[in-house]
Amino acid sequence: MTDGIRFVALGAVRRDDEFLVWEGESPSGEPFYRLLGGGVEFDEHSREAVVREFDEELGVELLDPTAVGTFERVFDHCGETAHEVWRVYEGDIAEDWLYDRDSFTFVEPESGTEHVARWVPVNRLRRPKVTFYAPEVLDALTD
Repeated sequence: MTDGIRFVALGAVRRDDEFLVWEGESPSGEPFYRLLGGGVEFDEHSREAVVREFDEELGVELLDPTAVGTFERVFDHCGETAHEVWRVYEGDIAEDWLYDRDSFTFVEPESGTEHVARWVPVNRLRRPKVTFYAPEVLDALTD
């Protein structure tokens, strides 16, 4: 990780009782879930960043992103301390195909790595043995 604080814009998209999430894998091989989105560039508003990230990574338009909240995390990643501030928005996707699939792959433009996005029910994301980053984000979206 790099020194300093990373500012991230994330989008919460719903399909009934499910959220569209990125399914990742920790260095130990354990799966985890996080909302989709990415870094905010200098001189870019976080609302613009989340729309841009959905376009770049998924090729879809995030409609009417509405701010949910701001969340801060300091955590260990591969033995190094990381610090992120997340601005979370809720919105809808203009394209229907995304709602018709249970999961799909996408490519992270900066790294060229392929990832999986899937719809996961809220009750599954809340299970004790399921890692969702971060639980307080889920609480803000479902209260």
